[in-house]
Amino acid sequence: MSLWEDENYDYAETEQRTTSMEKAGSKGAGGGRAAGSFPAFARKDAAEDQYRDYDADDDNDDDEPRREPRSMRWLVGALLAAVLVIGLIFAVTNLGGLFKGGTPEAAKTTPATGTPAQSGTASASQSAPPAAVPPAIESVTRQGNFDFAATYDGDLVKTYDGNAASYWSDMEFATDSWGGFAPDGVPLVVKLKGPAQISSVTLSQLGASGGNISVFTNDRPSLDGAKQVGSNSFTSPELTLPLPEPVTAQYVIVSIKSLPKLAAPKTRYGFGLRLAEIKIQ
Repeated sequence: MSLWEDENYDYAETEQRTTSMEKAGSKGAGGGRAAGSFPAFARKDAAEDQYRDYDADDDNDDDEPRREPRSMRWLVGALLAAVLVIGLIFAVTNLGGLFKGGTPEAAKTTPATGTPAQSGTASASQSAPPAAVPPAIESVTRQGNFDFAATYDGDLVKTYDGNAASYWSDMEFATDSWGGFAPDGVPLVVKLKGPAQISSVTLSQLGASGGNISVFTNDRPSLDGAKQVGSNSFTSPELTLPLPEPVTAQYVIVSIKSLPKLAAPKTRYGFGLRLAEIKIQ
């Protein structure tokens, strides 16, 4: 029974073969070396060469990782340079737009400042009162305690019917003061359809001259508080009384204080008024 294992036997045999080869080499040193054997320094050089090759391979393996970070640095640098170039382009473009667009912006603000003025004008026109409608007669009535004239009140509508041949009235008197029945005159109240601007009053009559006619305006059908805007007498079939300035009112009062003289009376009394049309303008 042996304490050595098989491997130990192999190692012992190898050492014996090596020792034998060394001895044989020493014997043939003068004439030559046995085939397949090398001197110790040769084996040492071969081992060193093999070690250098291994180190060179290791160096090459070490260079690869060192080259990778360098290429990454180049890539990152290129990306940063591209970002800087793009940012510079955008900055130059924006600055150029600001310098070029300064004048249009100022021009745009000018109409904006004009807009409130236009809107203010529009508001003023909207708040302005509507244009006055043309005067239109709604009715004509007679005032005063004159019972005799009441017989002819139905003919007052003829004074604004547009027919110049129809008239109010056939009354005739011995004197121009209504024969003494109406010493203060007879007022005819013309009511308009609504308040209107009045600039003139025209009275048309048939075949008389003279008399005394006064015109008043008021906001109610009364001479109390009325404003006299004209006075004259008939010198022709038409009598126009222009107002000194336009007046807005709903009532026009034609006061006949004295009667004109008829050119062709129907009776022996020669004073009267055949009023054909009243026109308010």
